[in-house]
Amino acid sequence: MSKLDNLSGIIPPLITPLTEDREIDEAGLRKVTRHVLDAGVHGVFVMGSSGEFPFFDRDDRRRAIEIVVDEVAGKVPVFAGISDSGTELAAGNARDAESAGADALVLTMPYYFPAFSDQDILVHYRYVAQVTGLPLVMYNIPRTVKTMIGVDVTAQLAEEGVVWGIKDSSTDFIHFQKLVLRMSAMPSFRIFQGSEFQAAAGILMGAHGGVLGIANIVPGLCVQLYEAAVRGDVEKSRELQRRVTAVAHIFYAGEAPLPSLKTAASILGLCAPTMMLPMPTISEAARDRIRKILEENGL
Repeated sequence: MSKLDNLSGIIPPLITPLTEDREIDEAGLRKVTRHVLDAGVHGVFVMGSSGEFPFFDRDDRRRAIEIVVDEVAGKVPVFAGISDSGTELAAGNARDAESAGADALVLTMPYYFPAFSDQDILVHYRYVAQVTGLPLVMYNIPRTVKTMIGVDVTAQLAEEGVVWGIKDSSTDFIHFQKLVLRMSAMPSFRIFQGSEFQAAAGILMGAHGGVLGIANIVPGLCVQLYEAAVRGDVEKSRELQRRVTAVAHIFYAGEAPLPSLKTAASILGLCAPTMMLPMPTISEAARDRIRKILEENGL
């Protein structure tokens, strides 16, 4: 039985701690990984958007995966991001991630040049799936890759056995509901909400969990939200969603969302706030706003 069979829950897309010289901070990455594991998350995702994956070369990506795989030590599945600007590049990343010990792969459409049709989406995912024996997860994030993965093409790839699941970060809840309803005929296909602000609603509608960047900061709170939503406790889900939303305002407290997230992690003592260029450095005023949000939420 695979550790991914019927997997559901909270899967944090891990931030990637860096040294002052912008090298991967192994001790910091291990600390962040332990932080979320200790809170009872159901998986981890390395080299996702929260991990600044487009800024790392192939060797650094592989090293980050190896560090997380080693630290997790089989406790939960490790999802590895393999996205890139072209299909062949993503296929190379897939081979690296598999040899580094990942349990599953997460793939966006190529960025810079968008897809021109659903056929392009089919070609991309089918090609990468052929080079690996690992489960492949679609990552729908149209605001960054300029391609919206539709429900029909998702269903086609799932029916072919090309993809195992999807992280939907479209923030389009109408689309998300259509996806959940369409895929309900395939209960083995896993659907994860990628928006902190839609997490409870998504799970109550039938999603299998959330891949939430804010889980780097409040992994336990996200796990509680998931558990309440899964058991159908609407009132508790509302309460916990309000709390998650309040903390997630961190994303908008600084000059950009990801530097704000890593700054919050640094205030909690998880890692340094260093970002890969050209991500901005958070100002002192923004840092004070982030600290205030953490304090107001008991963190």
